[in-house]
Amino acid sequence: MAKDRKKTFSYQVSGTRATSSIKSLSFFDGSYTEPEKPPIDIFQEKKISNLKLLGAFLISPETGQYHQLATIGGHEWQQLANLIVLGLVSSVESYFRAIVRKLLIIDKHSKKHSYTSNLTYGAALHHKKDLLPEALLESSSFTSSSNIVKTLKTYLDINLGSLSNIPSLHSALTDYEIVCHLRHCIVHRSGLLGSNNALALGLDEYCTYLEKPISINLSTVQEIALVCDTLIKEINDKIFHEILSRTIKELNWSGDLRKDKILFKPYFDLFSPSIENSPKNLNKCYSEFIQAHNIKV
Repeated sequence: MAKDRKKTFSYQVSGTRATSSIKSLSFFDGSYTEPEKPPIDIFQEKKISNLKLLGAFLISPETGQYHQLATIGGHEWQQLANLIVLGLVSSVESYFRAIVRKLLIIDKHSKKHSYTSNLTYGAALHHKKDLLPEALLESSSFTSSSNIVKTLKTYLDINLGSLSNIPSLHSALTDYEIVCHLRHCIVHRSGLLGSNNALALGLDEYCTYLEKPISINLSTVQEIALVCDTLIKEINDKIFHEILSRTIKELNWSGDLRKDKILFKPYFDLFSPSIENSPKNLNKCYSEFIQAHNIKV
């Protein structure tokens, strides 16, 4: 007698589903070229673009009327606010990647310091020359103050040392660390506060919010944008000062801008926001640099 064929239990409890065609889709803009702007300008543009989303409206299915999400709150507002936080942190990361990459091109000390860094064969084969340093940063992250300090040391040979000696930068990094913990909750825990993040933020203060969702209003999002803005301005100044100061031993500064402009201007252009980049400000910055290091004509 033949044995009964074993049946497989395959009831689709999750309901019907559609077949995806995602492999046939295009996800990237092949025509894109990076703008010829200083990294701080690119950060500001991304920051403003994110903040513009705060004015988004939602249509009511019942009345057909539009309501500003920031005013009515609710689930959709929280989703938008969370996405803007992610966008702001991403803008900070974009700045760091751009400033490190461009310094590895124009600054000889940084370039030499990174000679022993590992690069994947695929990146070496396919990246354009001016974008090749970007591949060095593939495994780098800028979503914590410790990662920022480590990456600046690894690739630019900038040692921030004891941050307590730089109060404004220390404060900016401390505030940014809070933003990064919020980002972690959004990305990895669907917006809920986990124990590790609560420990980092202060368990006594945040223990009652464990496994509770992030709930931020309009002013809080604006404050987060301010934290990111302050960090970028503080770190942009600090890197600029450190990079230029060490060139004293490496470049033949004459003390005359007419001769030194070819050396000084590439650094000034890289760090100065376009709105502040004028011959007057370049001359002023150069003069302070020369005086600070007692370089005489």
